[in-house]
Amino acid sequence: MPGMSPLEVSENDLDDLRRRLRGTRWPEPWPVQGWDAGTDQDELRRLVGVWLNDFDWRVQQERIDALPWRRADIDGASVAYLRFDPEPGGSGVPVLLTNGWPSTALELVDVARRLATPSLFGGDPADAAPVIVPALPGLPFSPQRPRLGEQTHELWHALMTRHLGFPRYLAHGGDLGAGITSRLAQAHPDEVVGIHLLAVAPPAHIDEETITPEEEAHLERVQEWLRTEGGYQHQQQTRPLTLAPAVSDSPVGLLSWILEKHRAWSDCDGDVSSRFSNDYLLTLASVYWLTNSIGTSFRAYYEHASGLTSRVERVRVPTAVALFPHDIASPPRRWIERTYDLVRYTRMPRGGHFAPHEEPALLADDIAAFARSLPHPPITE
Repeated sequence: MPGMSPLEVSENDLDDLRRRLRGTRWPEPWPVQGWDAGTDQDELRRLVGVWLNDFDWRVQQERIDALPWRRADIDGASVAYLRFDPEPGGSGVPVLLTNGWPSTALELVDVARRLATPSLFGGDPADAAPVIVPALPGLPFSPQRPRLGEQTHELWHALMTRHLGFPRYLAHGGDLGAGITSRLAQAHPDEVVGIHLLAVAPPAHIDEETITPEEEAHLERVQEWLRTEGGYQHQQQTRPLTLAPAVSDSPVGLLSWILEKHRAWSDCDGDVSSRFSNDYLLTLASVYWLTNSIGTSFRAYYEHASGLTSRVERVRVPTAVALFPHDIASPPRRWIERTYDLVRYTRMPRGGHFAPHEEPALLADDIAAFARSLPHPPITE
């Protein structure tokens, strides 16, 4: 039902969080400053002080609870999702939005509102569309699925078609959500009218002799990123249960793990607070903490690396890709065309990995423009 609470938080839960924050055993300082060796300890201590003394979780929970939450039970899986109904006069195709890591469905709220009620943001009300934002299994708000290897894209398709009754729809995703969206389009090309991505799957098969210089430069950048920034990914892919107890037992450890990514992957020019307020970062950390979902959020990495997630071979539906300059990768057109039927390729002027929060207007406008360009007629429920 609208306005339902997606999580119950008791005073005991908050007291336990405060106790753990007060009792943090800080590591011995190194003779380094800044972010070169990982999370800047001075910035981390500052944020922990705000979390303990000035952050009001109840205010944030009221905002979360006021969102249009629903819950669906699909094939034994419980999924929380947000449903934004279109403003009057809207005839846009239904849109499914999926977030990445380390984010939550909350990151996409501003984009969803812009797509569902464009006239409130200076857009054309005729573009208004129903927008669905499901919470990924194992991330905040939706429990993890009981068995390894269950395919989230099939859960999403059942949600959109069987549960919500949309015969066809458009899907968007970034990071983990881009992989889910790609597999969704590959598996269900008749119902998925198009996909909009912030990241792409690499070609499943490639003749190295056909790689262009531009693609070669892209691959070199990816390898450099893996060398300097990919430690978290390797850990979450290979030994996630070694890491999980540490970040599940220490809220400061959890905050440190996700804070560094928000600085490294965003368009913040080294100052994380220029893109993310204290309330934003601490709400994100609190949601992961209070749902005890940071450990289960690693499963997607492990399942993919272990071959439990279906692979993207070829996507034959119209595909749009929007590349934000400070995101993890920026593949050239030719690289994307090896796997996708690319019809729209946008290089954004600013923004990074957390584009739905950093640049919601740019992202929503690009999704809406892509939707208008599709040859399919508008579809409503």
